[in-house]
Amino acid sequence: MIVPMIKYNFLLYHGDFNRFLEQLQELGMVHVESRNVELDEETNKVVRKADNLNKIIAGLKTVETSPDAVPFDGNANALVEAYSGVMEQLAKLEVSISKINKDIEEATPWGDFDANDIERLTSLGLTPQFYAVQVKQYNENWAHIYPLCEINRYKGTIYFVILHDDQVCNFELQAIKPPLQSYDKMQQELTQLNEQHLQCNKQLESLALAVEILSDERNRLTEKIDYNTAKLSAQSEAVDSVKILTGWLPKENRTKFDAFLETQDTVYFAEEKINDEEEPPVLLKNNRFARLFEPITNMYSLPNYRELDPTPFFAPFFMLFFGFCLGDGGYGLFILAVASLLKIKIKKAGIRSILTLAQYMGAATLLFGLITATFFGISINSIKPDKIIEQMLGLEENFGMMILSFILGFIQIIFAMFVNAAKIVKQKGWKHALSTWAWIVIIIGGIALYILKDSSGSSVILYITGAVWCIAGLIAMFYNSPGKNPFVNFGSGLLATYNTITGLMGDMLSYIRLFVLGLTGGILGGVFNNLSVMIGGDIDIPVVSQLITLVILLFGHSLNFALNILGAMVHPLRLTYVEFYKNSGFDGGGYPFKLFKKKNDS
Repeated sequence: MIVPMIKYNFLLYHGDFNRFLEQLQELGMVHVESRNVELDEETNKVVRKADNLNKIIAGLKTVETSPDAVPFDGNANALVEAYSGVMEQLAKLEVSISKINKDIEEATPWGDFDANDIERLTSLGLTPQFYAVQVKQYNENWAHIYPLCEINRYKGTIYFVILHDDQVCNFELQAIKPPLQSYDKMQQELTQLNEQHLQCNKQLESLALAVEILSDERNRLTEKIDYNTAKLSAQSEAVDSVKILTGWLPKENRTKFDAFLETQDTVYFAEEKINDEEEPPVLLKNNRFARLFEPITNMYSLPNYRELDPTPFFAPFFMLFFGFCLGDGGYGLFILAVASLLKIKIKKAGIRSILTLAQYMGAATLLFGLITATFFGISINSIKPDKIIEQMLGLEENFGMMILSFILGFIQIIFAMFVNAAKIVKQKGWKHALSTWAWIVIIIGGIALYILKDSSGSSVILYITGAVWCIAGLIAMFYNSPGKNPFVNFGSGLLATYNTITGLMGDMLSYIRLFVLGLTGGILGGVFNNLSVMIGGDIDIPVVSQLITLVILLFGHSLNFALNILGAMVHPLRLTYVEFYKNSGFDGGGYPFKLFKKKNDS
């Protein structure tokens, strides 16, 4: 749900303004209105510094530390400077290591030699020229014509040297550049560079152990940014002698906040009614289950203050759709077991909530695995060899899963329409929601009439249903826009009829992908099972046969799991953001409630 807000205006003398802001920040209960505030240069510098700290903190958190690492001893500025120096040195070392590795690769075929030997030959009037040619292009007669010395044969290439005197030797191949150093010297240089690289990594480990110093500094800067932003957002009146500040408070905290305001003798405050043009900040408050799905809501857009929070409404469907798409009991049991084991060891709240969500997803997958009787690609039901094509196409027993996907889709769409009707009632009143309620009755009533028309002994129910259905049709056609001309409403009703019918059909077809993704994962799992048995069974060596079978199973199911879990996340997201949001009339565009408070280390 969206937490109801109260709007406060605070009026005080400019001399008391800074003290009041500090007390508000210490209290940490209010969202200070600061939208569209242009920051000054000082605050922008602090923002840039905080952004830089965020990047450094993120980088240091990826560093794996060893038990013998010693934490960095210094303040935040020294740590930032040390980090910048280490990263700069690491970048230079990586370039040097890449270059020396390339030089070593080029020098390897020539073996070890002393560069001084080339200088001595040159002083004697002999210039060594280095050549490399493919074996099939090498001419054995060259050794009889020129003073040629073969050095090495390496990877299908012959490396050789010709000693030229002062006269130019017109050899048919173009000489290549000789290695600048011997192989051994370059290996020594590479060892030194790797040692320096290792020392830099140890310095990074030391910095990573002191990351809390940067976190504290980042929190201090964030507090300053919030403070300056709040200060800049205040209106100045009476030649800057009076400051007016606007804040938003969750209604549930009114008693405690009013008690704080009563202690402020120099502050005049007034609660102001929220008008229709204003957009209060949005704070979501849901139960333990729905709260797990709030990141999915935030990923798209927060609802605006005047509509309903979609999170608790799509959360059960999202969980079921994930299980439907993955659809293998073995995979579901694996997710459930891994998430449960990790929750025992991990105590961090943010990660535990993700693991709890994974538990629900695993349970849903296990449920649909039991429905489809599929466990790691193995069909628990008996296979009919003469009808394998029908089974792979989803006919026979799989036909029920296809129907189930349509049923779940229909239920979510109708449920979304209920949500839309409730939203309209909240925003505009009952009469504006009548046409939406009417369309719900038309759709459900039409299905009921189709079922009842062939049943015996239910004529009274059939007539009542038909009458309700006709009344709903009249409302949908002639009262879809209260206050407008009936003929205008009739035209709108015709357009709404076309949009509803075509939209409903298109939306329903989207849900068949649930069945297709689940079926595809089961088929691929079965294919890898059969492949492992076929290949492993053809090998007569007992231990090797089982080992190869196990490797194929692990590789195949890991690949199938990775591919299907991606689809099991993406498609429920699409059904939520497109089909559900559209039919629920979701507007979005809300901005988050942000407490004006002191920052902690979390």
